Amino acid sequence: MSAERPGPPEGPATPSLTTRTVRGFVWIFTGTVSQALLQIVSMVLLARLLTPAEFGSATAAALVVGLTQLVSQLGVGPALVQRRTLTDAEVSAAFAFSVVLSLLLAGLLHLMTPVFNVLVGLPPDSTLLRLLTLALVLAGVSAVPLGLLQRRLQFRSMAVVDVIAFGPATIGVSVLLAVQGHGAVSIVWGQIAAALVTAVGYLWLARPSVRPAGPVAIWRSIRGLVGFGSGYSLSQVGNWFALNSDKFIVANMLGPSPLGIYHRAYGLLSQPANVIGSAVDKALFPAMSKVRDDGARLQYAYVRAASLVALVTVPASVLMFVLAPEVVQLVLGEGWSAVVVPLQVFAVVLLPRASYKISGSLTRATGAVYRGAWRQWMYAAEVVVGCAIGAQWGVNGVAVGASVAIVLHFLVMLHFSGRVADGLVGTVLRMYLKHVPTAVAAFLAVYGVTEAVRPLGYSLLTVVLAALAGILATALVLVLLRRYFRDEIAVFSTFARRKGAKRGGGVRAGEATTR
Repeated sequence: MSAERPGPPEGPATPSLTTRTVRGFVWIFTGTVSQALLQIVSMVLLARLLTPAEFGSATAAALVVGLTQLVSQLGVGPALVQRRTLTDAEVSAAFAFSVVLSLLLAGLLHLMTPVFNVLVGLPPDSTLLRLLTLALVLAGVSAVPLGLLQRRLQFRSMAVVDVIAFGPATIGVSVLLAVQGHGAVSIVWGQIAAALVTAVGYLWLARPSVRPAGPVAIWRSIRGLVGFGSGYSLSQVGNWFALNSDKFIVANMLGPSPLGIYHRAYGLLSQPANVIGSAVDKALFPAMSKVRDDGARLQYAYVRAASLVALVTVPASVLMFVLAPEVVQLVLGEGWSAVVVPLQVFAVVLLPRASYKISGSLTRATGAVYRGAWRQWMYAAEVVVGCAIGAQWGVNGVAVGASVAIVLHFLVMLHFSGRVADGLVGTVLRMYLKHVPTAVAAFLAVYGVTEAVRPLGYSLLTVVLAALAGILATALVLVLLRRYFRDEIAVFSTFARRKGAKRGGGVRAGEATTR
């Protein structure tokens, strides 16, 4: 049983944890932005080839598989990241455990497909769920390599694989099949293709130890990881219900076509939210895990990350709210106007939607997965109650109910995060206040330009000019109030210096810190 080899110690020529985290965030952010742009391309093409009902059917099938996927992995990937030390035997056992469990659950789901089809509003003989079990198995194969790559902070390589998986694989397969008239199954095969590319890419990069061992040896090596992983999975399942209960309610109370409309609105929101929140989460989790016992450094990382998220999210929220009619027209085309109002509702809560992921990173890094899990289940309950009440007013009412639940969950998780350091909650709330001028300036600029250009009837021109106005207004506020944004500017300056030093032949002695 060989222990994991430690990396090189931090020294004069080795970037600090802060620098590596910022660098990792930039690569993840770049990859996620690329995926978001590809997602928009996919929406533009598929919205003109498929109907809302076909989108709704594919979404309903993906709901069941998404839940099963979380259960199948039992959090072994994140457990590898959080672990202080790691052996080859533990990696091998985790890989075998994840693959075998995903195969078993895929087989069970295959047999129970008619029952689950009815639960999510699909015809009993629909084949969409059975096809997606292939993606479930591939996700089990990817879980351990993903954990190893995150543990090693290999975010650049991960970003490349993710973009390839989402671009040529997902879009290429989905659009090709949709053009040929295959309907909802086009989306499903696109998801399977993406899962295959991801599994192969992560395996090739991580090269996990996969030495065969007996069941007893596997369990002996895996049980420590399963303890943390089970709590993580319990939290993730709760989060899954929180993020998908609204879709279940729409599917069962309103039908497949409204589900297609609602999912498109939520999807347009999730692009900026995922670009920002997920990038921060992936970079922060391994970094916070390394300093989990240092309350001051955890608070520093939390507040800085929250401010960076607000700096990007606030202008994006304003743009999405004001330009919702043009965005829907450009991305989805005619016949999707019902998406506009729920999209505007979701735009209002973009900041809390992206920000609560920071609390999730902190919860996992400090090992408080079980205490975080019941808060995720409370969030799920809030979504169910809010959306069930809101469904009386259709898709728009469901959007309002889900948005109220998002805000409540953000506040709960912020309060929970305050346990790591005294004064964290107050510091975060005061930090958000300094972003109010940015929000006001961006709104006035975007709204003014939009009202002036919209009567011309050119959606693309309206979006471009209004977005430029919002960016310029945000930049002006940062310049005028730069003394309040020193930390945020320092993050980007640090990364720029490191890139410059790297091009110049390495980091100069004395530049690296061990903050």
